[in-house]
Order: sequence, then structure tokens, then C-alpha cells
Amino acid sequence: MREAIGGTWLFQIVITIILIFTGYLCLSINHSKAFNVKNSIINAIEVEERVDLRNPENDPAIKKIVDTIRKISYRTTGTCPSGYQGINRDGRIDSRASAFCIKAEKSFSSPEFPDMYYYRIVVFYQLDLPVFNNLFKFQIKGDTKSMVA
Repeated sequence: MREAIGGTWLFQIVITIILIFTGYLCLSINHSKAFNVKNSIINAIEVEERVDLRNPENDPAIKKIVDTIRKISYRTTGTCPSGYQGINRDGRIDSRASAFCIKAEKSFSSPEFPDMYYYRIVVFYQLDLPVFNNLFKFQIKGDTKSMVA
């Protein structure tokens, strides 16, 4: 009888270690994918040197970002923090199920020079275990370089 109880405890310990390892692996893969998406968003905005947040469906930078998201097969969504403009995977404004969030910030203002802006980006990733599904959602934030408006 004693060996049966010991075997059960050993089995539970092994299952727990496998779940922890799987969770870590899933988290690192999702973090890597979100980091790549964030970098591609920043690169697309810096190449185009602007984003039209009033009409994102026709903006060339948003179109590049949406194509990249489809190629990478990035599917994580989240709710944007206050002050951010949420964009879904189709390139439309959506603050509840956003694939990424953008906010324009003024970085430099002077009467002699034009206003300089930079964009803050928020991308989401999650801990997705096979048995428990989505447990936690995390954010990755990044900034573009300063650009003339």
C-alpha cells in the first residue's frame, strides 16, 4: 500500500513539472512572437514616417503591419490602455480586441522648428497552457524614433 501512494505522488510531481515546463515554453514562444510583431510595427512606422490614426484602414504603414501580422500568424488580442488607439488584425479601429495599440506623443516643440512626434506601441502576449487555456495576459511596449509631424 505504501508503494502505491508513493507512485501516485511521484506521478503528480512529474505531471506538475511537465506543466511548468510547457507553460514556460509557451510563454517564451508567445513573448518572442509579440516582440517580433512590436519590432515590425516600429519599423513600418519609421519607414513611412507617420501613421494616420484617424483613418488607419487606408494608411500604408498600417497595411504593412497587418500583412506582417498575418505572415507571423499573430492572434493575441487585448484591451488598450487609456489614451491609446487600438487596431485589430484587419487594420480597423477596435479598442476591445486590439492586436496592437498606438499613441502619438509630442517629443519636441519649438517655434523655430516643426513639432516632433514619436509613437508608443503596445503589443500583447499571453500564457497559454494546453489544459488551462489563457491564464495571464502581458504587454510589450516600445517607442519609435522622433519624427516630424
